[in-house]
Amino acid sequence: MDACILIDKPQNMTSFDVCHKLRHIAKEKRVGHTGTLDPNATGLMIVLLGKYTKYLPYCDHDRKEYIASCKLGIKTDTQDIWGNILESDVIKTYSYQQWQQLLARFLGKQMQVPPMVSAIKHNGKRLYQLAREGKEIDRKPREIEIYELELLAYNDNEFTIRAVVSSGTYIRTLCEDIALASGNLGTLSALRRTKIQNITVDEACSLEQASKHLLDLNIKKIINEDYQQIEVNDEIIADIMNGKRLKLDAYTDIVILLNKGKILAAYEKDHDNIYKCKRGLF
Repeated sequence: MDACILIDKPQNMTSFDVCHKLRHIAKEKRVGHTGTLDPNATGLMIVLLGKYTKYLPYCDHDRKEYIASCKLGIKTDTQDIWGNILESDVIKTYSYQQWQQLLARFLGKQMQVPPMVSAIKHNGKRLYQLAREGKEIDRKPREIEIYELELLAYNDNEFTIRAVVSSGTYIRTLCEDIALASGNLGTLSALRRTKIQNITVDEACSLEQASKHLLDLNIKKIINEDYQQIEVNDEIIADIMNGKRLKLDAYTDIVILLNKGKILAAYEKDHDNIYKCKRGLF
């Protein structure tokens, strides 16, 4: 089955578990998603099935929104409350204005060190697997961007934020860093992904409802907006199917070619106005 579905992932389930369940529901072996959520996190997952998995490299998922809470006064080995407590300390209280000023300092581009409990690979092994073995690996900082940070709630023991961030940003690390900047220890206590690009979790369904929603989303909605989409006529469909180079009046290096609204292929600029086939999507 060729389908695209929005899932509101429940807690205590991995992203792999979600794909595994959808594989059985749709009776389709080819299943992929646009971004992993931790088992204890909830919220939006975009899942592609069948030939739609070919679209994954061209999906628009760089900008994501999260609602996150951070418990103050403790530090854990996983940067969340489900890990082992390493330290605890007295909490330094902050006013609303102080939190606002502090959050403003975290906006913009910056470098972030990925946590050990991440899916990044090191010599063929996931970092979280190495962490379970008690190993600590040096990680190179990665550039991220924080587009928006809003304080939603706070008390003497915890704060909650809405964060709009670039893909690859680790919210658990962000929360710990914010806590440290306030003079406190802190660790993630709740996480929910509420938006990916222009798609919200309100549009998603539960896994129990999945069988009724497999064909609800127009695949074009999740194609990267930075790629120009060009409608082509019937005369060159055969050339596209055969992967021939085309002369196109386009303004982006990668373009998505469609015929009567149906996606056919991704083409990449070679030179001048000549484009070569990058991947057939039919």
